[in-house]
Amino acid sequence: MSSRLDNKPQIHTLAADLGLPPSKSPCQGILKFVAGRVRRIARKFNCRCLNDLLEATARDVDTVFKVIYSDQDLARISAEYASKGEHIFARLAEELSQPDDYAITIRRRCQEAWEPQFVSVIDCRGDKIFKIYFSKWHELAHLLTLTPQMRLVFRRSHSHATAHDPEEKLMDIIASEAGFLPDFLSTGSPIEISFDAIRQIKKEFCPDASLQSAIIGIVKALPSPCILVEARLANRKRESVNESQLELGLGQRVAMPALRAVHATVNMAAREDGVQFHRNWRVPGNSVIARVFEEGGYAEADEDLSWWSTSSGSRLAPFPVRVKAKKAGDSVQALLIPLAA
Repeated sequence: MSSRLDNKPQIHTLAADLGLPPSKSPCQGILKFVAGRVRRIARKFNCRCLNDLLEATARDVDTVFKVIYSDQDLARISAEYASKGEHIFARLAEELSQPDDYAITIRRRCQEAWEPQFVSVIDCRGDKIFKIYFSKWHELAHLLTLTPQMRLVFRRSHSHATAHDPEEKLMDIIASEAGFLPDFLSTGSPIEISFDAIRQIKKEFCPDASLQSAIIGIVKALPSPCILVEARLANRKRESVNESQLELGLGQRVAMPALRAVHATVNMAAREDGVQFHRNWRVPGNSVIARVFEEGGYAEADEDLSWWSTSSGSRLAPFPVRVKAKKAGDSVQALLIPLAA
């Protein structure tokens, strides 16, 4: 959990409004609060899979999903609710006009007694369709943490305009946790961790999730230790001028990108085993990750986390792992699985 979010006043306020005790880690308290509520919903509606849980949670928080696949869908939904006196829906096209405007949830004011109080509009036009599952859970995260103080004026959007808001970042975390609740990812017997196994879990339990979000969410939920790494050519945020840089004309220099772990997910089981991993570290030249980046395809190898180090000499503690790496576009995805002692 990000300590940066724990330091934000908005997060402490939300935790207090939810009736949680004061804490130095309010994010963890909010996550536990939401997980408990979602598990109660699962029991209440006898959910059998994550898609069941998604629909049951929507019912429980009193919203309905309206999914937009085309401009015609957008115009139809906008006109439908505007004609019912919900005039804010007339601005729906404006609210979802940007490439990273994914969804909006609006509290209705003129609904019939039998109709849901909220409408969650999910924009799936173009490439946005790959975030449909996550966008739905992001909207549900807002409603799962909705306090009485917020209910009367509620209207939240998952958009470019709110992307850096601390509360929106927390909703992203809640969405990834609730959307891949570990309770629903058990296959009934131990499995060998692999990309094929993760795809099978996705197919069985959360077919509507994008493959990328499913890989991240399932790795987090696995009961066995695992690290997910995405490696691609990149610079450090503050790359110093040194011998690894290219000299341009007029005395200017530019840093040469190196193969780095630009994203890293260490699941809870690995953390409990004392495994550490740092984002943006260079991929060791002798790692199978580097070979797959150059040659493509898929490969496995037994390695050690102590191979990873920074330019300043910092190095991870010895920890043997099996690395399973595959090329994906201009990057490599890798599963680092601790080996039994």
